[in-house]
Amino acid sequence: MRLPRLILVLATALALLTASTGCGRTVTGSALRDPDLPGVTLTADGFGIIAGRPDAPAQIEVYTEPQCTHCAHLQDTDGPEMKSLITLGLLTVTYRPVTFLDTAYGYSAKVAGAMFLAAAHGTSAPALQAYVATLWGHQNPGGSAPSDGQLAGWAADAGVSAEAVATIQSGEHAVDTDEMTMTNETRLQEIRDGDAGTPTVYDLTGNAVVDIQETGWLAKLTAGRQT
Repeated sequence: MRLPRLILVLATALALLTASTGCGRTVTGSALRDPDLPGVTLTADGFGIIAGRPDAPAQIEVYTEPQCTHCAHLQDTDGPEMKSLITLGLLTVTYRPVTFLDTAYGYSAKVAGAMFLAAAHGTSAPALQAYVATLWGHQNPGGSAPSDGQLAGWAADAGVSAEAVATIQSGEHAVDTDEMTMTNETRLQEIRDGDAGTPTVYDLTGNAVVDIQETGWLAKLTAGRQT
């Protein structure tokens, strides 16, 4: 009787087919933000990017210039902790870029524009923070600006939404960087008594400039404010 042999052959063929094609399904469309993660919005004036929950116990503004090496150092040393605190809902960061170090290359304006494009289309707050850290990590002060492709690639690696990555890739205009700088620099001078230095971190909860040279400043800022 040859039936068992036939069954064996068919089972073997099915096993080989499964191994070669894998077990899964094709998913089309764009990735959606995890609803459990904090989101990203813009400030009322349109020139700040708010990354985090509106009810986070610690709320700060970060004034930053894309070519400022001290700003890059801030992201290198404190960026990962910012991302963790944002993810946990303990910290909200409002980024207010300025472009006063810009030259004919338009480096700072282009990077700032990419930040605002990344803030749209459902990008999560942790992904936005990761993108900011990446942008400052690839800093090239005084040089030519990154290409649209580079900015889009870094955004994708950081977890920025697919729709936002596409707008960055296309070089879409996001914000009037001249008006943005004028608005944010004016705010910066007000809180620093005329000084417009970056990076500046301002505690929106305590209404005071934060001493970011102090060891553990982020931990101290959030200590006692956890809900």
